[in-house]
Amino acid sequence: MRIQSISIIAGAFALLAMSNSTRAASPDACTLLTNADAAKALEVPTVTTSYMVPGSTAGCFWSNDPKASDTSRKVGLNTHTPRAYQFAKQPAITTIKVEAVPGVGDDAIYQIYPQGHPFIWVLKGQTAISIRILTIDKPRPFTDAQEKAKLLVLAKAAVAKL
Repeated sequence: MRIQSISIIAGAFALLAMSNSTRAASPDACTLLTNADAAKALEVPTVTTSYMVPGSTAGCFWSNDPKASDTSRKVGLNTHTPRAYQFAKQPAITTIKVEAVPGVGDDAIYQIYPQGHPFIWVLKGQTAISIRILTIDKPRPFTDAQEKAKLLVLAKAAVAKL
């Protein structure tokens, strides 16, 4: 009985080690777009790049303000797991609308919020990304349709690097 229990535990650890060793590392979010990609989308001459959270490569901002202040124009890109992507496809908040986006990655959607500023989510292999254009400008510099078109261009550029 004791040997059988030890064998089961050893087998479980071996499976866990194999699954962790075969899981692809998440890419550095700041490597998935260029400054030129973001500047073009934001319609600004230059941008700087910074991580959303110091010490984490999962989220990146490209901003026309080196400090990425709340009042600056920004592109935000985050990397996610496939599970997070599945949750994004079925938001718990019923006012968030989801639209399929053909032709990018293995699967892609827009999340449309009532107040505007859509997200694009893309799944490619075992990596998902989300991208959003953030502006505080009044009036908004881009319509939702313009933002969606810009997000699609950014998503295709990012997915090409996955």
